[in-house]
Amino acid sequence: MKDSFRNDGTDHTSDDTAEPEEQTVLPAEELIPGEEEEARESEVVVLQEELQLLEGQLQDMRDRYVRAVADLDNMRKRTRREIREAQHRAASSVLLDVLTIADNFERALGAAKEGRHGPAKALYDGIALIYRQLMDTLSRRGVKPIAAVGGRFDPAVHEAVAQVPADPEQEEGMVALEIQKGYTYGDQVLRPSKVGVTVHASQKAER
Repeated sequence: MKDSFRNDGTDHTSDDTAEPEEQTVLPAEELIPGEEEEARESEVVVLQEELQLLEGQLQDMRDRYVRAVADLDNMRKRTRREIREAQHRAASSVLLDVLTIADNFERALGAAKEGRHGPAKALYDGIALIYRQLMDTLSRRGVKPIAAVGGRFDPAVHEAVAQVPADPEQEEGMVALEIQKGYTYGDQVLRPSKVGVTVHASQKAER
């Protein structure tokens, strides 16, 4: 039996050097051309669906914005209308009181009419001047008298408080007498005219 040990004490039973194990490198997985195309198409479909979803959300936001703007505009218009109506009601209340004063001036002028050429002429002229100034002021504020005598009775602006016998040849339903003058304020009736309306004697008896 041969001595396996040399004089230096080193074991030389095997001269083969240990080689590192070789790792098998697998080739990268490759998609079959058909599968690759399907994957791309699937990705495109997903992106299209996401785009449609975003477009729908954007359209919904646009619709909400348009509705909000429309609601705001309607609210502004309604507020302006309500303010105008409130101002009109407040002004109408004051103007009706002023018209009562105008009525008293008219009565005073009627009572002083006989003395307008005598000693009371200065008084009459003073009352007439104040009355004209008052009516001019009302006119500038949009208050206008309603035409009455000689026109056809209109229930929208006239209030019939008396019947006046009409001649046979005279047309019925005409305003023959103005008891209290009526006025409009803007495009609305502030106070209707109180009038007497013509009727034929036979119909008056029936009524």
